[in-house]
Amino acid sequence: MKTSQKYTIWVLLFSCMSFAANAKLAQPDYVLYGTATWFGQPLATGSEISIYLDSQLVTAATYSMGTQDNLGGLYALRVPMDSNDPRTFGKARPGDPASVFINGNLVAEVLIGDYGLAERLDIDPANLGGDTAIVSIQPGEALEGNSGTQILSMTIGLSQTSDEDVSVNWATSDDSAIGSDACNFDVDYIQNSGTAQIPAQMLETSIQVEVCGDTLIEGSESFDVVLSAPVNAVIQLDRAAGTILDDDGLPELSVFDMVVFEPQAGSLVQGFELRLSRTNSVDVTFDASTIVGTAAEGLDFVANSGQFVIAAGQQELSIPVEFLADGLTEGIEVMGLQITNVRNATLISDSATAFILDSDREEQTEKQDEIDQSQVLDLLNPSDVLISNDDQHVYVSSLSGSGSLLQFNLSDGALSFVNTINNTVTGFESGLFSQIRQIAMTPDGRFLYAAASGDNAIMAFQRNTTTGALTLAGTMEETTPGDMGITAVHGLAVSPDGKHLYAAGSNSDSIGVFSIDDTLGTLTFVEAEVQGANDADDSGGVVTFMDRPVRLTVSADGNHVYVAADFSSSVAVFNRDQTSGELSFMESLKSGVNGVTSIGGAAGVNVSQDGAHVYVIGRADDAVVKFNRGVDGSLTFDTALTQSNTDFIGLDAPNAVISNPADDRLYVVGFDDSSMVTFSRDTALGNLEFADIEQDGVNGVDKMNGPTALDITSDGAWVIVAAGVDNALVVFDTPRNDLIFKNGFE
Repeated sequence: MKTSQKYTIWVLLFSCMSFAANAKLAQPDYVLYGTATWFGQPLATGSEISIYLDSQLVTAATYSMGTQDNLGGLYALRVPMDSNDPRTFGKARPGDPASVFINGNLVAEVLIGDYGLAERLDIDPANLGGDTAIVSIQPGEALEGNSGTQILSMTIGLSQTSDEDVSVNWATSDDSAIGSDACNFDVDYIQNSGTAQIPAQMLETSIQVEVCGDTLIEGSESFDVVLSAPVNAVIQLDRAAGTILDDDGLPELSVFDMVVFEPQAGSLVQGFELRLSRTNSVDVTFDASTIVGTAAEGLDFVANSGQFVIAAGQQELSIPVEFLADGLTEGIEVMGLQITNVRNATLISDSATAFILDSDREEQTEKQDEIDQSQVLDLLNPSDVLISNDDQHVYVSSLSGSGSLLQFNLSDGALSFVNTINNTVTGFESGLFSQIRQIAMTPDGRFLYAAASGDNAIMAFQRNTTTGALTLAGTMEETTPGDMGITAVHGLAVSPDGKHLYAAGSNSDSIGVFSIDDTLGTLTFVEAEVQGANDADDSGGVVTFMDRPVRLTVSADGNHVYVAADFSSSVAVFNRDQTSGELSFMESLKSGVNGVTSIGGAAGVNVSQDGAHVYVIGRADDAVVKFNRGVDGSLTFDTALTQSNTDFIGLDAPNAVISNPADDRLYVVGFDDSSMVTFSRDTALGNLEFADIEQDGVNGVDKMNGPTALDITSDGAWVIVAAGVDNALVVFDTPRNDLIFKNGFE
């Protein structure tokens, strides 16, 4: 028994001695530690640092960033060591080659140090240097479209060329956008993956992802494209967003032409105006660059380009351009601005033109006075302006609230506010002021009329010819739609003899005829001429092409009425009985029919004082059209002045036209480009020639955004423009005014 116990003890002792002998061969770990960054940026918590034994093709140690607080943000790789032969697989020895990776991307190549040694190595892919190519992917974006699929491209590029082919795997990953293998409800893009190849000595390639079109109004959405497994390169940016831009319900972005008056010397800075149809909840970004036309870069203007932003909540932006004096006598020169790469808006016009007028030109008009809502609180959304026949008083209709009429005094081109009348003012409680579109006055100045389209009514006022004060005389209201032809009444015209009032009922496609009481100014209904109807009481035929009439005028001889009809893009002609005021239909001339052009969206009509010509403005065609007028009042199309004419500037969406008393000038306002164009008129032939332009934001004009109407004094000295967007009135003097001053009447 004792012998057996000794043997057991001996065996245990031998075993312990053998273990002690083997333990002497095991070695302490080699430790590699330091900072770990990605091209200078801190790594996210959980990013993996690993060391790979190249000779054994095995990862020897890993560390997840941020998992050990005692390391103070450093990484530490504890590499197991072994000096036994044969060595244990996965253990290192001093001098072994190894590679260090961050999230699978090579960042350093090292030699394993001595047993128990701790060495510091700060790692970052930027430290590789040399010929190592760095690969990354750039963000991309595409409009989704309304149906089918669109292509969204993204660029994968290298920091430098490589002597070897570079490849990298890529795959899409959902973010706010949802991907699937086919487009259907709630699917935003087609999931995809692949391997991108960049051949030796090349810098980039691209990948493509299909995005699904729809008509849902939603925000922009995005997915990620993730890179992995690079060959002959290291990944810098392993992912980027592909953004699907929603194009349903986006605000529309427009850029507008402008007029530049070349400086006499030096330079001036003037901006192209860009405007959204409404504000957006996110930034709208785009690229813009100046483009050369007949104006020379460096001689006439200084180039400008870059990326621009209309910030969330904003609606407008101006891109400045510096224009230079050149000292030359020359005609109109042009340059432009090109818009590309618009994000978060729908681009309506991708370019605009600057028309540069020579500094030696002869000015036709010059701003004298401006007054806006900051000075007159009731001056909101002015729709029409009317100057009294004695040139002492000005009346303005306002669309704001329930509608109103404002009175101003006019003296030497300066306006002074008098008062506002509406149905809250004593004496006007029974008035119908809703949406007054136009106002008209009898030639003797005793009566004034207002077309209240919102009330389907016409108000009649008696007027004090000394003070200009108004008194409500009565109202004429449409009771049964169409009976009097004044449903949504837009336009008014008084006959030269002051006996009759003519009203354009836009929604009833008709012209209402009224007689004027010579004592009270009240109206009596006479008849209505209606689109599609044949008035049995006159010799005229069926009224044609008079859809949505908006403006009308009576010839100076009192024999004819001419009507501009918006929807039918036409001008209708009526014979007028000077005794009864009754009308009989003669003809309609429609844009696109029988050689007539450029009166699309006819918005205004003017008859020359000599009665030889009629001018119609085409709002949709940005045009002024001349018709020759026969002795019987009939019209013949002659010519059209449009923006396609090289010597024609401005006039986007013209909506009002007047002539001066001398009949040698025609003035037209353009709503979209906030302009007033002056044409000189050949009094013998009636031909028009561009003479001058005034534009909001140019040459001292600051309050003419969105002009809606204009009028001229009886002596032709002053033109007043109503600006519906700026809630303002702008007064211009004219060559007639200059002549008065030159004759010693200043």
